[in-house]
Amino acid sequence: NNKDLSDLHQKIEDLIKKNKGKIEKKENWGLRQLAYPIKNFKKGYYTNLYFSGEPIVIQELEKIERIDSNILRFMTIKIKNIPEENSELIQKEENK
Repeated sequence: NNKDLSDLHQKIEDLIKKNKGKIEKKENWGLRQLAYPIKNFKKGYYTNLYFSGEPIVIQELEKIERIDSNILRFMTIKIKNIPEENSELIQKEENK
């Protein structure tokens, strides 16, 4: 439900800020079909979150992501530059 999703986003943002991280950019991709069922779910909400901070931010964030049953999958990757433009997926949605 939207309130649970909003609460989860807020929890993650608060954790990043609490550990002196900074949220640089956030893209909500919405409810989408999963590539394959995960825990009997066929759809899930996707969020792309760009943030900066010290390694402790990643450690704490991944700890929460592993524990929270509302998070089916997560991926943390290191990038040099945060793209100014929205992702291709968001651009396609905007051009519809």
